[in-house]
Amino acid sequence: MAKSKKNELHTTKGKHTAARPPVVVILGHIDHGKTTLLDYIRKTRVAAKEAGGITQSIGAYQVEVGGTDNRKITFIDTPGHEAFSQMRERGARVADIAVLVVAADDGVKPQTVEAIAHAKAAGVPLIVALNKIDLAGPQDVTKVTGQLVKEGVISEGQGGKVPFISVSAKTGQGIPELLEMIGLVADLLELKDEKDVDLEAVVIESLLSPQQGPLATLVIKRGTLRVGDPIFAGAVSGKVKALISDLGKHISEVGPGTPVQVLGFSAVPPVGSIVGKSPSGVKKEEAESKPLAEQANNLNVILRADTQGSLEAVSLALEGLRVDDKGVNLLLKSVGPIGDADVRLASTTKGVVLGFNTPIVPSAQKLADDLGVGVRSFPIIYELLEAAEKLISGARVLEEEKKAPEAEVLAVFTLKSGDVVAGVRVLNGKIKYRDRVKVLRGEEEVHQGKVRGLRIGREDFSEVKTGQEAGVLVRPGFDFRKNDRIVVSS
Repeated sequence: MAKSKKNELHTTKGKHTAARPPVVVILGHIDHGKTTLLDYIRKTRVAAKEAGGITQSIGAYQVEVGGTDNRKITFIDTPGHEAFSQMRERGARVADIAVLVVAADDGVKPQTVEAIAHAKAAGVPLIVALNKIDLAGPQDVTKVTGQLVKEGVISEGQGGKVPFISVSAKTGQGIPELLEMIGLVADLLELKDEKDVDLEAVVIESLLSPQQGPLATLVIKRGTLRVGDPIFAGAVSGKVKALISDLGKHISEVGPGTPVQVLGFSAVPPVGSIVGKSPSGVKKEEAESKPLAEQANNLNVILRADTQGSLEAVSLALEGLRVDDKGVNLLLKSVGPIGDADVRLASTTKGVVLGFNTPIVPSAQKLADDLGVGVRSFPIIYELLEAAEKLISGARVLEEEKKAPEAEVLAVFTLKSGDVVAGVRVLNGKIKYRDRVKVLRGEEEVHQGKVRGLRIGREDFSEVKTGQEAGVLVRPGFDFRKNDRIVVSS
């Protein structure tokens, strides 16, 4: 994207085509300066005469960039990555642009990688703000840009399409250029100021106030909301009693691209809900430009592995899979157990979570069952690739070919009685007292038996679940070895 001359956007009347304010979400690692950046923009860009009014946080606010065209930008005050995805999942493409804040002196961190995945899933244009530039040297910047390339975020200077702006949220360096770039990207989006159409807004924050009752912060996407209007958000309805601006002022109406706090719902509406003036007006949005996660019929995969080496090997193999010109969108790859956040991202993108030799956290398995998300961890790489190949071709193997409950032997203990206990980690499903099991050594079946004892610590249990570690006693006795697999027989 070519950069305009400084302030050209704000001095050339009629230059931009974005008739309504762009809605911008700020994403990034927890301590890379998102809040400081937002605070600096808010304090320096809101008119001085109104500065005293910035006392009430409603989760979003609007700033004037300046110039003869009076451009405004609406910032969402950093919803968590999962909330951002949940909005997209419900059809609420609330943000037009995502700004990824990366500390130039610290580099790409796990939450940075997650933020990139969520921005891609939402299908919004990305701008990178390299923050803390006052603390970083040239070598730091080079290192960070290299890390971002590995995550598929390539700057314009490197031949990619993502604008990189160096900023300091502490001194203000580069912030005018960042705001200008947001304006340029908004121009390309050609956002329309649709005031005289049916209302469509998105709940970005909601709470129950002891004094005022249910309160919800909305961003208006199209149409106009006025005091006295009926409002519907899913099963929650009401009538607008008051509209409160981001400056804490009562207003009579609000239009597209603007945040507002609404008093009048009968109950607290869920975050991400679509708001309309009638039940029939509440519908999911079909974005004109489909996000990466919905393009080309590729398989969206969130990948977890036990080690960095395994992760790189499996991800490389997945990226090379092709079935009838379809392949894999590897939205997120990381080391560690499969957790709730992985399942939520898969739900948002209609994808699956695949693991290699790593456990599934019990709460994640329950969430996957509740959301209908395919989740499975494989101890052997070719089994994972085989399942991925079937999934690319359209088979729902994670549902139709659910793997039998399975545990991996981590250690072996001999009791005073002479009984041999297998210390195991459950890889998937549940292993129950009195289950019939078989023991696999590699691909060879070496034993069959029945579970006659399950213990965690000193307590006996009737069952153990995915991700748990336990001692397993099998009858008849057997000389287990490390890395054996105990599989429940059908």
